[in-house]
Amino acid sequence: MNDSYNPKSKFSKFMAGKGFYVALAICVMGAGTAAWVAVDRTIDRIDDNNNRIIEQQSASSQPEPTYGFPDLEEAGKAQSGVTKPSASSSSSTAPSSSSAASSAPKKQSEPVAAQPTPQPSSFILPISGEIFAPYSNGELVKNITLKEWRTHDGIDIKAAKGTEVKSVCDGKVTSVHDDPLMGMTIEVLHENDITSVYCGLAKEVSVKEGDAVKVGQVIGTVGEIPAEISLDPHLHFAMRSTNQWVDPLKTMGKVSG
Repeated sequence: MNDSYNPKSKFSKFMAGKGFYVALAICVMGAGTAAWVAVDRTIDRIDDNNNRIIEQQSASSQPEPTYGFPDLEEAGKAQSGVTKPSASSSSSTAPSSSSAASSAPKKQSEPVAAQPTPQPSSFILPISGEIFAPYSNGELVKNITLKEWRTHDGIDIKAAKGTEVKSVCDGKVTSVHDDPLMGMTIEVLHENDITSVYCGLAKEVSVKEGDAVKVGQVIGTVGEIPAEISLDPHLHFAMRSTNQWVDPLKTMGKVSG
């Protein structure tokens, strides 16, 4: 028989050629498939084992503590045995500085009692003696010494030289000066813008400008009045109210009308 028709001879040639590599590839694929199957089964066994462990731990484990914090749903519910403080009690127990200031009742402003106007002490006459020349109230009278007609803006009270002259009321000395016509003069400001004027004092006086004086306090003594030197010794006493000459006796309430 011819070798070309021999199947064994052809298979032998095939295996001697490319067939060897095909067979090798089949063997490798078979080995890989067997290895994958083995690995897959191993993984399944591991998963089954892990699941059993997890189930056992879940069955035997204690519930996780909550540490005293309720769930959100429970937090909004009133807890039994716990009294919820009211807004008024909580604010009164520990108020902040701002809430205390706002919650404190505002003190009503109390009306300030009207203070009585200080009343000046009762007026007194600066000296005791005869009033021989009254206040002229703007009318002209004859001045014997000067030999001319002049207004007489005060009163003349007869008194010997050296007679003590007293402040007619509480006040403040606003001027001490030597006037060419009226002699040594002291002015004292009293309540209600009333000023008392003492003219014809001796050069030595007992007060100075700025001194506070009391009613009846000695401020000087009777001296001389150049413009009235022809008359008996006396004190020329006058008063101004808001810088206008006024009747001293009426202003002090010593005469009516």
